[in-house]
Amino acid sequence: MLMNPPRFIESIRVCNGAFCSLEWHLQRMRQTAAHWQYPLDLSLFPEEVPEEASSGVFKCRIVYDTQIREITYSPYQPRMIRSLKLVDGGALDYAFKYEDRSALMRLTRQKGICDDILITKDGYITDTSYSNVVLENSEGLFVPHTCLLNGTRRQRLLTEGIVQERPIRPADLNQYNRLYLINALIGLEENISLPVSAIDILSQSNALNNRQ
Repeated sequence: MLMNPPRFIESIRVCNGAFCSLEWHLQRMRQTAAHWQYPLDLSLFPEEVPEEASSGVFKCRIVYDTQIREITYSPYQPRMIRSLKLVDGGALDYAFKYEDRSALMRLTRQKGICDDILITKDGYITDTSYSNVVLENSEGLFVPHTCLLNGTRRQRLLTEGIVQERPIRPADLNQYNRLYLINALIGLEENISLPVSAIDILSQSNALNNRQ
């Protein structure tokens, strides 16, 4: 067990006073604690949401390490994403939902005039700065086999057979027509999506060519 384990966050969708996919979130919290080899005290986990979050869609943000340190609720409105810039994640490691997102934020500064970034890792498509992605073509819906963080919604869609997993490189993007952003707060039904043609891949291609 680490003397000072890192702190993590868990973001849960609350819809009309009810936690959504709660067991998936609790499972991830337990798996995180098991990986870092420390006991997780969930005694402070809320049994119900406060009155002010009982109507509409809210984001419940939980900060924890060996126990729950902070719980906040805020109204949730999805961001509209109309463009993505492809960036190389390099040595970025976000396999767990760390509270410290500084490395991701540094990458996000490369977005330029685009709304967000689409990160590659070892030559494969992964995630945006705050979501997993689903790519669509005439064959169906697919998630990249590589991801920075295996989100709860991504895993649930895979388990339910709604999406399939496959390797996707930047050069493969032209095989798809649309990209959807998904996370615990955003499902496919929210349709936060954009055409693949709205992904700026030229800047990364030029950077790669300059290194060769």
